[in-house]
Amino acid sequence: MNQDKLKLLLSLKEATQKLEAVERQKTEAIAIVGMGCRYPGGAKNPASYWQMLKEGVNGVTEVPASRWNIDTHYDSNPDASGKMYTRFGAFLEDIDKFDPQFFGISPREAEGLDPQQRLLLEVSWEALENAGTAPDQLQGSQTGVFVGFLMEDYARLAAKS
Repeated sequence: MNQDKLKLLLSLKEATQKLEAVERQKTEAIAIVGMGCRYPGGAKNPASYWQMLKEGVNGVTEVPASRWNIDTHYDSNPDASGKMYTRFGAFLEDIDKFDPQFFGISPREAEGLDPQQRLLLEVSWEALENAGTAPDQLQGSQTGVFVGFLMEDYARLAAKS
């Protein structure tokens, strides 16, 4: 076989392999291999969240005294200025518990972190543990981290103080 035909066949084989790889990517499944979570009502991991769902547990509770004094801010009249007309909400437990040194953060620096940042660190680490994956194994891999947050009451409280 002459040299030109050989080059042509090799190019065709390479192009076919690239095309097959592109086609595989279109149909390749996405796998969730690890998960961490916090939900109102005491769900601190996927198993406890699933249990809450199965049992129909409602995570709405009266405003915890550790958050704010509800009697100061509550008025049953929805039109009362500067007041809230419900005594209930959905709150995460132990939001103030955080081990900064585990993440290489000094206690002083941790005081300046928004609790959502602390929560993100904790839940991300738990997702990796849940997946049985060491963080140093992820560099250069095709791994995605997807995060969702709701509410920023701590940020508003900090701004007022």
